[in-house]
Amino acid sequence: MLALPLSWPLENRQVVLIGAGAWATRKLTLLRRTPATLHLFAPLADLADALPRWPQPAELADAALIIVAFEDRAMAEKGAALARTSRAPLNVVDFPDLSDFHVPAIIDRGSLSIGVATGGTAPVLARETRRKIEAAVPPSETHVAAFATALSPRLREIFPNTDDRRRVWETLLQSPAAEVARTGRIDEALALALSHIDAPRTGVVHLVGAGPGDPELLTLKALRLLSEADVIVYDRLVGDGIMDLARRDADRFYVGKERSNHSVPQAQIHELLVEQARLGKRVVRLKGGDPFVFGRGGEEVEALRQAGIDVHITPGVTAALGCAASAAVPLTHRDHAQSVTFITGHAKDGDSENNPLMLDWSALSAPHHTLVVYMGVATAKIISDKLMSHGRMPDTPVLVIENGTRRNERRMQVSLCTLADALHATPPEGPALVIIGEVAGLYQDTAAAVITETLRINA
Repeated sequence: MLALPLSWPLENRQVVLIGAGAWATRKLTLLRRTPATLHLFAPLADLADALPRWPQPAELADAALIIVAFEDRAMAEKGAALARTSRAPLNVVDFPDLSDFHVPAIIDRGSLSIGVATGGTAPVLARETRRKIEAAVPPSETHVAAFATALSPRLREIFPNTDDRRRVWETLLQSPAAEVARTGRIDEALALALSHIDAPRTGVVHLVGAGPGDPELLTLKALRLLSEADVIVYDRLVGDGIMDLARRDADRFYVGKERSNHSVPQAQIHELLVEQARLGKRVVRLKGGDPFVFGRGGEEVEALRQAGIDVHITPGVTAALGCAASAAVPLTHRDHAQSVTFITGHAKDGDSENNPLMLDWSALSAPHHTLVVYMGVATAKIISDKLMSHGRMPDTPVLVIENGTRRNERRMQVSLCTLADALHATPPEGPALVIIGEVAGLYQDTAAAVITETLRINA
């Protein structure tokens, strides 16, 4: 560790800023978010509300810290020399050799602030790391920080013992009171927290969409819930790497299903969710894609509500949207498709031998209409035959996307009349989505194009 990150209280403290240009303006924007009393000096007279001159030594005597911000090194050195007439700690922006301390890259969440420092050696790395942390600490944490600040004095009165207070905080920050605080209703959250301090802890279940596979497609809320969960019940379709983002000490239950191999029956999943919630646990039911798009989320909500369990839904990027975007295929297009329909090729009882679903095949077979089929590999022949018998042209483009958005994504472009044979010849090993319609013809295999171009150049 090259430098020691510190938290520096600035309430009722004086801070002096000497500078000009964009660097000084950025520092001024940062300082105005603090409670410090600011004294601004701009020798080049281009800094808002600043005195257009160098400060006098007496004007620096009471400074808690001084920041000098000039892009020109000669000006920065002059400002630093003047600041040294005071004993205040000095930061010279972007010139660490002239500085006593460095200002880290900051994630500002109100009274919660996070600094990322590299000892002044790699500020761009600090900014990139800050960007990643900001994604993991959503803006709603500003409200939670305000809630914690307001509640802290009261908890100190009620729980003088530090260990007791810590245990209460651990409970409250994962309670409904914290959820209310995240919406900005601080007074309501405080009342709820105080009323539930001595109450038995009640569980909650969050149905969370994990997206089609790529961990970066998780929503900020999904990421937060994963980091807070006591229990995670997850599917086979949850992408590699997503569980690595979950709370490490959470209990994990795998309930994955595969075609013709339902390792955990749905009714048993319902029982597991209810059981864990009744133990007072915060349960995350993690589903690939979106919980309410062929994810049985509706069935689980019904079961939880009948059991009197509090349940919340966090949507995810569904496979149709994620896979289509990964292949750069629009599901709607003014020239090719004015509507899109999502269907499943898998019947509830698994018996799709003769007719997978009771669907309006005439409507689904209309031209300039995109049809996205989930779980349709096993029933591809039935679906393609139904569509063609109701008027869909045999040469209609089809794109099959296996393991969409993941590192091992594979795509296959065929026509409607050859779909079943192609899937039989090279059956997908992972989850596959089938896009049927004119838009599938817009797909371009960029990898093949690059190889072709390379061969042409080398020839």
